[in-house]
Amino acid sequence: MLSSPEPDRSSEESAEEKRQKDRELAEAEIKLARRKRMKDHLRILQIVFTLVAAVTGNPVYRWAARGIQWVMELLRDSK
Repeated sequence: MLSSPEPDRSSEESAEEKRQKDRELAEAEIKLARRKRMKDHLRILQIVFTLVAAVTGNPVYRWAARGIQWVMELLRDSK
């Protein structure tokens, strides 16, 4: 007796759906990791500009630090 192709087809579809969900989950995790890395880099840059502004007294560095803070707030609000 031959088995019907229906169970194979449904198991293939469910396997494909599982792979699709796994792929979407992996993409979401990658996106979150990139976002965290970008926030970390921005924070380091903000600290450097703040320190340079304190040492030199140059207002350009203060403005740059404020600009980076603004970008970080935009990133936080865009979640």
